Amino acid sequence: MCAILDANVAGQVFGTDRPAAGQAFFEWIDSGRGRLVVGGRLRQELDRNHAFREWRRQAVLAGRIKLLNDEAVDGRARQLEQDNACRSDDEHVVAVAQLGGARLLYSNDDALQKDFGNKDLIDRPRGKVYSTQRHDHLRPEHRRLLANRNLCGTGGQ
Repeated sequence: MCAILDANVAGQVFGTDRPAAGQAFFEWIDSGRGRLVVGGRLRQELDRNHAFREWRRQAVLAGRIKLLNDEAVDGRARQLEQDNACRSDDEHVVAVAQLGGARLLYSNDDALQKDFGNKDLIDRPRGKVYSTQRHDHLRPEHRRLLANRNLCGTGGQ
């Protein structure tokens, strides 16, 4: 039920020419069945997309988004970087998952996907990845992920 949107696919969810899988993800978060979690550098990256920024303003009022404290997210990201904990350069995304409890990631970044599947970084429950890297049409695995009700951890890892 809680998800993170990587900036590398923001256009697939908030763009004008959405692939079917991006449209399904948008409908999932916009309907309230799913809840987007953002904060820190990730919020800033997503805010570069005008459509996301406008949606976020309304989503806050409707309770469809969980905004984390930017300083807390950025501080946790710095710690992950100092510990050299991630393969990717997306410590800020892992920090959002750890602090916000989101266990579904929409991303097409291979290294970040590996980080999200790393039990040492994301656990209880384990992270799941929603990707359009190989197929941008809506596939059965996309539907299963959006139907999964066990996608929120406790946060605060």
